[in-house]
Amino acid sequence: MKLPEVNIVNVVGSCDIETQIDLEKIYHLIEYADYDPDGYHCIYIRRPETKRIVTIFKSGKINTAGSKSVEEAKTAVLEIVDELNNLGFTNNRPEVRIYNIVSNIALNKEFNLEEISEKFGAEYEPEQFPGAVLKITDPKTTFLIFKSGKVIINGVNSIENLENSVRWICENLN
Repeated sequence: MKLPEVNIVNVVGSCDIETQIDLEKIYHLIEYADYDPDGYHCIYIRRPETKRIVTIFKSGKINTAGSKSVEEAKTAVLEIVDELNNLGFTNNRPEVRIYNIVSNIALNKEFNLEEISEKFGAEYEPEQFPGAVLKITDPKTTFLIFKSGKVIINGVNSIENLENSVRWICENLN
């Protein structure tokens, strides 16, 4: 079975440098940093050449969202870790963990969402949301299935799990 093209739209990743961070100091030292201590309690870094965002928390956790690949997400976080190391705030390079890869596929056929709901136990309430929400556990994935044949894949944490999720949905809905 030929699998459809997968379009990755967002990769969420994180690491913990296990060091308390003085956000006020860092805010003035990192280019493109935005900090509002009365609002959300972290530093936002959004460089103009990318759509991704990196957040630094006082606890030492560093998150990213908006990358289009796992490697880009890891690079985004590690660039900030390296910058913090160069500024003397920390001296480590932790592993970046991927938490969510959001993607979409087109299965090029229309679906009866009520049938999908009955067959797989998907949630389908058209007054609330125009798609069926189907959750599977192996691999742990949430699919948003639309009548048009478009499917949003959410909740996978690796490319291997993404490929297995695409395979599962194709085998079960085609």
